[in-house]
Amino acid sequence: MWQPSYPCYLCDYWDVSAPSYASADPAYAGGRARAFPVALPRTLKGAGTAAVTLVVVLALLLPVGAVLQIVLTGQLDDRTPTQAIVVLDPGNVWGDPAPVRAARVGQAVELYRTGVAPVVVLAGPDRDTAQARAALLAAGVPEEDVIAFRSGGDTVGALQVVAGVMRDLGWSAATVVTDPAQAARAEATASALGIDAHLSPTASGAGSVLTSESVGRETVALLRHYLVTRWSLPRIVG
Repeated sequence: MWQPSYPCYLCDYWDVSAPSYASADPAYAGGRARAFPVALPRTLKGAGTAAVTLVVVLALLLPVGAVLQIVLTGQLDDRTPTQAIVVLDPGNVWGDPAPVRAARVGQAVELYRTGVAPVVVLAGPDRDTAQARAALLAAGVPEEDVIAFRSGGDTVGALQVVAGVMRDLGWSAATVVTDPAQAARAEATASALGIDAHLSPTASGAGSVLTSESVGRETVALLRHYLVTRWSLPRIVG
């Protein structure tokens, strides 16, 4: 090896090579990285703290996820052809349901005219479905293409009746008309019942705008669906 001709105080280090990872870090012993074990709680107190932390994190993330689902689903307008247009009754909305019902009927009329589905299905209390039926007929939807069924005014009860009718008729897909705020819960409920649900929330009129109040109310209802109601719903279609 070449050596300098002048005095050099570093000459003793010319033959020293740079350390490799294998010799410098025991984690790379054997030429490959060694996996470090994950530190787990070793005491009952530590395990309890980890469990509480996990619960707190989930408690914070679940409402955030529900809000995102409500906002994103409320912006959908799925015009995929289906077998029926299902108009959910707004009997349980805060305030006067008549303007909200008129907006939903208007959305259903537009879907019918564009050929999304050949029939419009109404589900709810008799008085409410009679008003919706009259509005549909006045808008030019033929009487034979409007089907009304008696049910409760809640989303679950109405969709259970609709699911039973679809099963008996051999239908599987439906376009659900409701408000943007309720669209996520309607989709989740319909899917749990086996309905291939396509959402087309109202785009104008009463109830068609997402507000902090409506999103907050529906966030609680959607979480209740996933945590409680979902597990008691039978799969009716399919």
